[in-house]
Amino acid sequence: MSKRDDKPRITELSEDLEDFDKRLNAKIAKHRVEDPEGSGANNPWSVSLRYGSGFAGGVLVGTGLGWLADRSFGIAPWGLLAGLVLGFAAGLRNIMREAAAYNAELEAGTAPDDNGTDE
Repeated sequence: MSKRDDKPRITELSEDLEDFDKRLNAKIAKHRVEDPEGSGANNPWSVSLRYGSGFAGGVLVGTGLGWLADRSFGIAPWGLLAGLVLGFAAGLRNIMREAAAYNAELEAGTAPDDNGTDE
């Protein structure tokens, strides 16, 4: 049996790995969000967290006020239901306000315009 020579194959794989590394770094640099203030406000995770917390906050506050109205005025369950509906509406309004502000940032060019696709 002869000894197998894997040197050309290893060199070929090493070149492929270096090429992959260059292409990956180019993609990362292309999609990197530059935040000069370091606040993270333009990070997609940050934006989605703002949307979710704004909606949840509206629903919780509305439901809490409805429950409080039930306890204070003895109108159960109508206060809770009205508070839930009003809280839901307030939560949607919070999301719409945040989305409008984010879209204004996109138009001004201060927010990332990333639709999640790799080009």
